[in-house]
Amino acid sequence: MGRILRWCEDYFRGKGTAAPRLDAELLLARVLGCTRLRLYVDWHKMLEKPELAALRALVARRAAGEPAAYILGEREFWSMRFKVTPDVLVPRPETEHAVEAALEQTARLGLRSPRIADIGTGSGNIACALAKSLPTSTIWAVDVSQAALAVAEENARSLGFAERIRFVRGDMLAPLAGGGPFDVLVSNPPYVTPEEWNELPEEVKKYEPEIALRGAGPEGLGAVERLLVEGLQVLARPGAVVCEIGHRQSDGACALAARAGYRDVTVKRDLAGVPRVVVAVMEPTS
Repeated sequence: MGRILRWCEDYFRGKGTAAPRLDAELLLARVLGCTRLRLYVDWHKMLEKPELAALRALVARRAAGEPAAYILGEREFWSMRFKVTPDVLVPRPETEHAVEAALEQTARLGLRSPRIADIGTGSGNIACALAKSLPTSTIWAVDVSQAALAVAEENARSLGFAERIRFVRGDMLAPLAGGGPFDVLVSNPPYVTPEEWNELPEEVKKYEPEIALRGAGPEGLGAVERLLVEGLQVLARPGAVVCEIGHRQSDGACALAARAGYRDVTVKRDLAGVPRVVVAVMEPTS
């Protein structure tokens, strides 16, 4: 098994994949129906012919550029496993900073039963993470894609949050009309600029939903601006907007928030020190 694992790793490295060792471990563990740790416990075990054939099929898909998460049909986020399909973005670790920022705002506001809306929910990873962390919260999850909502609802059911999250279809904040006010609006919106789109790995551009990636306008901040401006119609006072942004967008996003009238605007950085989340707070009306 160890020889096969090393071969897969070297093969993926030659294909230029971002995490060759991890991909090799995940695919081999799927074929064998075991944990990644078990691969090392059974390092000297020989694979049977059917197992080798199944592994070759998965390796060929990954080598062709298909993301491992779509091959496996799942990705971990906030210590939970989420079903993923090409209808939704693959959840990424940096988005956990948006969840953390939303939790910080509910604590700052002293809310026992916060009302939260997740805009552009995709796989439902943010909504479910908040439902897990805030057992008394009320959460709405919005997406323009019916296919994405179907994935999100399935994840909520499998994780035990179906009764806690209301899934609604529509463009940005339109479905929230009449449902507010909401204490926190949180979103991982499309924010990739035209220039950054050209620089993205082919496997992202080819397999992940473009509508959830490409931001509007030359700076990619069209959806961010809509979230901030339209959010004023449904946001409680006090209330907060929490929005993931690209690594070069913090200044532009903060300027948009200030222009919209938010008084307290901050940026949360990820573990690498990269600006990752903008937090815009609307204080109580005097």
